[in-house]
Amino acid sequence: MQKSQFSYIYNPNPLDVRTLALLLLLFLLSGGTFAQMRTVPSADTLNTRLYLYAKNAPEEVTQDIDKLVDYLKLPGTNQRDVVKTFAYWIMQNISYDINAFFSNTFNPDGVTGTLRNRKGVCQDYSELFKAMCDRVGVPCYIISGFAKAFNYKPGDQFAKSNHSWNMICLDGNYSLLDLTWSSGYIMYVDDNWKYFIHPDITQCFTKPEAFVEKHLPSDPKWQLLHYPVSMQTFLSTDDHALMLKDSSYYFNYADSLSNFFKLSDEARELKSAEDAYRFYPVISDYAYHYYNIAVNYSNSATDSYNAAVNGYNKSVSQTGAPEANGDYNKEGVQKAINNYSRAIQLLSRIRNFSDDQINAAYLMQKCNTGLEASTELMKTLK
Repeated sequence: MQKSQFSYIYNPNPLDVRTLALLLLLFLLSGGTFAQMRTVPSADTLNTRLYLYAKNAPEEVTQDIDKLVDYLKLPGTNQRDVVKTFAYWIMQNISYDINAFFSNTFNPDGVTGTLRNRKGVCQDYSELFKAMCDRVGVPCYIISGFAKAFNYKPGDQFAKSNHSWNMICLDGNYSLLDLTWSSGYIMYVDDNWKYFIHPDITQCFTKPEAFVEKHLPSDPKWQLLHYPVSMQTFLSTDDHALMLKDSSYYFNYADSLSNFFKLSDEARELKSAEDAYRFYPVISDYAYHYYNIAVNYSNSATDSYNAAVNGYNKSVSQTGAPEANGDYNKEGVQKAINNYSRAIQLLSRIRNFSDDQINAAYLMQKCNTGLEASTELMKTLK
């Protein structure tokens, strides 16, 4: 899957604006890393008991996600407490990976790598939190979208989505959390950018009306607003009261989400891509969704084809003539044909898109070659 490469770092100390303006990271990762100078109102309050419990997690449980979750969930009296404890541990223990950001080399090992290195970018924070919630049965989703830095000027445009955060569902109610912003800030010290862990709860369980001041999901249903904010409005103001005043059409996001969750994983991803593109037509984000699914189909098709070829070769070496047995049968070859065809269908929507990470035309060519080979192999079974 395409990994988001962006983050928005919160600045917990707005007391001396002139000093901080000189020190905080202003580089935009074009998306880039951001430093925020004012807080977003939050409905959450710090639970000191849970915070200290998370802080005192023994080292021996922190390298294994299951052991860590088993430890962190113990003091919670309800699911909200458990989720808070997860958030508190991440805030106090995961640093933003500045080196990975500047070198453009990101964690290839997912949650395991994040726990091992105690570092990550916004996608890593979001994936770790989701992995924790998944293990205790709390529905959790990773939301991608557009985030504004304090140096953002009204009228600036986004070339693509640049940040990730989470949405959870507790007792039928949705909540938004940005664990990257909650965890610390960056300062320029001794000729280097350095990250400082500084937990801040104002980005946890933040009201959607306030959250949208700085976060705009690519797919508008994740705003959790009955009157969604448009990209044009998001670009023109940072005041959520003005944003909501400018919203004109009613949207039943609860029903929309309920129907969305009934879809298969693939259907969800494709619908999100379509809805996001209609909302704000960023071709790169749209292409990544289609490309990622096409890659999965292509890989599955290749596995099926290779298994069939191996079965064919084994049959020939043993009998002198091909026999349809094992992986070499109509079902296996047909699976390769179906998956190559599905990949080609998806790639045809983005056939002309390429950047430094994906090349739709190249993958489409490989799939067409695989489809032709699989079709020829099927003929030996007729």
